[in-house]
Amino acid sequence: MPCQKWNVVVSVSAALVVALVIVLTFVLRVPGCEEDAVCRPDADMLEYLARMGYISSRDGLLVTWSHAVNSKKKMEAALSSDVMALEADVTVEGLNTINETGTPIMAHPPDIYSDITLQNWLEAVLTSSRKTIKLDFKSIKAVGRSLDILRQLTDAGRVQRPVWINADIVRGPNVPISIEVNATQFLALVQEKYPEATLSLGWTTLYVPLSPNNTYTQAMVEKMQGLVGNLSQKVTFPLRAAMVRAAWPHFSWLLDQSDRYSLTLWQGANDPVSVDDLLYIRDNSAAHRVYYDLFEPVLSQFKQMALDDTRKKTYYTGSSLVPLLQLPGGDGLSVEWMVPEAHHKGQTTVTIPNKEGMILLNVSLQRMTTKDPVPVVLVAGSTALALKLCLLQLATRPGRWGIHVHIVDPAALRPSLTILAKLSTLGYVPRPVWIGATISHGSFMAPGHMIGQELVTAVTEVFPHVTVAPGWPEEVLSSGYREQMITDMLELCKGLRQPLSFQLQAVALSQSPEGTVARLLASSPRATVTVQDSFAGSSYAAVRAGVLAARAVDKTRIYYRLSQEYCKDLLADISRN
Repeated sequence: MPCQKWNVVVSVSAALVVALVIVLTFVLRVPGCEEDAVCRPDADMLEYLARMGYISSRDGLLVTWSHAVNSKKKMEAALSSDVMALEADVTVEGLNTINETGTPIMAHPPDIYSDITLQNWLEAVLTSSRKTIKLDFKSIKAVGRSLDILRQLTDAGRVQRPVWINADIVRGPNVPISIEVNATQFLALVQEKYPEATLSLGWTTLYVPLSPNNTYTQAMVEKMQGLVGNLSQKVTFPLRAAMVRAAWPHFSWLLDQSDRYSLTLWQGANDPVSVDDLLYIRDNSAAHRVYYDLFEPVLSQFKQMALDDTRKKTYYTGSSLVPLLQLPGGDGLSVEWMVPEAHHKGQTTVTIPNKEGMILLNVSLQRMTTKDPVPVVLVAGSTALALKLCLLQLATRPGRWGIHVHIVDPAALRPSLTILAKLSTLGYVPRPVWIGATISHGSFMAPGHMIGQELVTAVTEVFPHVTVAPGWPEEVLSSGYREQMITDMLELCKGLRQPLSFQLQAVALSQSPEGTVARLLASSPRATVTVQDSFAGSSYAAVRAGVLAARAVDKTRIYYRLSQEYCKDLLADISRN
């Protein structure tokens, strides 16, 4: 009988333990978080919020934020609101005083005391919400112990949402002294204790109304890239919104360095942020790569205009074709090339097929006896049309398109760049611009073509906000693209910060060493390849091998300047395979 009672007790105890485990598992799991890939501290924030039903698409503009959630009262208000992301500051209690305890608390210096510790803050947020977390560190002293707390909660299965860890680690605009968090120590602590986090890494900044044009410099941005380029984590760069447009060429370059990168635009309490500037940034970046942490009424005004698909958009001339003509991760085959036609009714005008794509302008130089030479666009069956007039006519063309200026006469390069620079400043070239030429350099020297160094130098000096599109002379390609020819081209272009699109002849590519396209693409994260069929008399059978070889390397970074007939043949090939 005692044995039977003991068996009953054991059975009941075991059942209670199992029930307790089930209950705890249910309580600790975030509702809707059955997908471990999404409900993790290293998850993409937009994927998580979309899975939770907070947002309808992966668009950083849809994320709402609560700032400086550094007290019990602010935390409770934020938890009861519909904001999606909580941003809070972490320091140590009594920082730099005799009362310093080392305990992480929620406070923004100069405040060094708080009514809530990080431990209690995290317990409350994790228990009662599904909101994402961003912790901002202004002192290295708070980082190690804070990450230890996150580690313990994560190992216990509590942190089932994205976590961002923020610090300003590079000195930025208008800051005369070094107040940034030590980058080496901060990154080492994160790697050691909590590598799952998305890193939010910024610059110290000061907005000076008397010097509103002072902004992030190329050197500042390159220093940041040097610190984070070899990391494995996702990285978002918090940027002071009032300063971003003036520095957009640098941040366009930075975003192109890695798919892991995004931007978070934030607004200082007294910063005058232009909605037009925000729209420009929106137009020149993929929706999932920029977050907007802004105050009202700017945020509502911006959001209303940004989500209006009918508004006119403005694009940076030096941007890639993503997202204007190619979806992020999309096939380069979706981008078409078009050539203008001329019509004469009193005044010569240019017409373009009513399609989206890149408009190819072959530019030469018209020499006049009484005036300076004029860059002109060569149009089949027509007298040449002045490049400036052609660009002004194109400026009124609606839709999605870019310009590929191919310099036929080397003497037309600098005058053409000068025209592009002036019209761009006036707002008449609100589209991506490629500038290219067949060049002569190193092992592919050939008379009559532009000297390669002149293309690089002229772009850098006159109008650097373009994609550079160099090609090899046809007469040196009888044996394909030899390795030395590729090496010399890459050596010529290695100092360029601009996007590159190497122009390759499909027939010659089919005769080239394996790995030719891969070498070109590996030279820069901003590099693409454009395959063309311009060998006279070539058939699709002759270009097919080269086109498919390029396509096999990377569909997203290969473009095709092929005839409509060859494009149809290629599409048929793809559909069969």
